[in-house]
Amino acid sequence: MLNVTESAASHLHEALDDASENESHVLRLTHTNEGLSLQLGFGQESDQLVEHADKAILAIEAAVSESLDGKLLDAQETPEGTRLVLRELDE
Repeated sequence: MLNVTESAASHLHEALDDASENESHVLRLTHTNEGLSLQLGFGQESDQLVEHADKAILAIEAAVSESLDGKLLDAQETPEGTRLVLRELDE
């Protein structure tokens, strides 16, 4: 299971609110030919769901969740703005 920090969840929540007014939409983390992809969509029954402020904000495809077991999704401030980073859970 992928772990998500409060700062990453807050950033994702803001991004979701900016991208869609549809309360059923979530940001969905999936595998593509190019690697990991974060897209606007709908959660699937097998997805790992992440909530923030009582709202589902992130749906992680089951295979992605398994492959990222022991990882932490965090938000990092950079001169270009906030970006999401994957870290080892024990860092």
